[in-house]
Amino acid sequence: MINFDLPDFAGKNVVFVGKGREGLSFEKFINEQGGIKSFMFIDEKIDGPKYLDKLKKFDMDQTIVVKTPGCPGHKMPVPYTTATRVFFDCVKQTGAKSVGITGTKGKTTTASLMTAILLDAGIDARLCGNNGHPMLETLDNATMNTVFVVELSSYQLAELEVSPDVAMITNLFRDHTEYHGGIDKYWEAKRNIVRYMDENGALVFNPEDEIILHWMAESKAQQMPINSKEEVDMSKVKLIGDHNKLNYLMAKKAAGLFGIDALTCHGVFEDFEPVRHRLQPVRTVNGVTYVDDSIGSTPEATIAGIKALVHNKGPIGCILLGGVDRGYDFQELVDLIYRIGIPKIVFFPDTGSIIKKMLPEPYKPDIFETKSMEEAVLWARENTPSGSICLLSTAAPSTVLWKSFEEKGSLFQTEVLKLS
Repeated sequence: MINFDLPDFAGKNVVFVGKGREGLSFEKFINEQGGIKSFMFIDEKIDGPKYLDKLKKFDMDQTIVVKTPGCPGHKMPVPYTTATRVFFDCVKQTGAKSVGITGTKGKTTTASLMTAILLDAGIDARLCGNNGHPMLETLDNATMNTVFVVELSSYQLAELEVSPDVAMITNLFRDHTEYHGGIDKYWEAKRNIVRYMDENGALVFNPEDEIILHWMAESKAQQMPINSKEEVDMSKVKLIGDHNKLNYLMAKKAAGLFGIDALTCHGVFEDFEPVRHRLQPVRTVNGVTYVDDSIGSTPEATIAGIKALVHNKGPIGCILLGGVDRGYDFQELVDLIYRIGIPKIVFFPDTGSIIKKMLPEPYKPDIFETKSMEEAVLWARENTPSGSICLLSTAAPSTVLWKSFEEKGSLFQTEVLKLS
């Protein structure tokens, strides 16, 4: 086990805000490494809606507060740090390299693919971050030859004051404005992945994204734009869609920094399995193929999923839409659904009713409105045309009815597996 130098924690009382998986991971790590005096959690579910007020009662000279990404920083009444900051401090102490990956969509697939490419090349690559692998748990026995592939959400980036050695930005769409307090603050949180780079850092990006081009005009980092028009042989690849081609081009460009050739990258790409809940075929029943794209929680992501399936797999006979109202613009999605003539639609609250009202007058799909995944799948079984696809891609976040997109997708798969 590596012994890390964490002087800010020595002899202090540690209070962690939020008792989730990351908090439990941090508790174990800091008890082993921090030389702390005590550790405790405060959490809204345990301490009530005014749980953050408890922080004001602690002596800040003797206490260090650590915040979960799920709690917005502007709500914190006292100074704090984060597990992400501690992780990057520890990575620096090992001399290892870090590859940080962010974007509104595509970061989990890109991070997983990048890790697979590095591992295939014999590199000690460790995947962690927003994908559910707590960062601090991946530090054991790391060396200067280790490469940490870190998926970073805007929540994690918001308080970060160091950039990874290599950064990748898959894309930028409107999202998480409620958490950050506006779209500009969301962009600024994302920008932290490159903000602190010097000339030794490198950013892989799509130059068609004008926001990133503005960032790079003020950055010392090495610029590594992909060519989105580059031809990629997708004939044997299990991932589908132009968005996954772009994810691959990002990973291939970054892999070049580690001396990995294009042929090796493409071989890994062909063998790579789709990440769960991302255009994942569940099964085919009575000629209907059920596809779980529950990660599709913005209009742009759902549009990408629809286009990928229509161009590569076949017509969509039914789509399940609706979730949290974050003020998204659904017009382009509605236009696409109308243009390709999806005949059956299931609407969940809250945005289901918004999209329903936007459907143009000549378009008369059969519609079913529900709060139940079981009812949705049963209705789809009875109504989706044979030879087509039933797609779960809600174009809005899941938390009106479910805790997360993972729970939503898992329920969908469970109900589909029950069909006969």
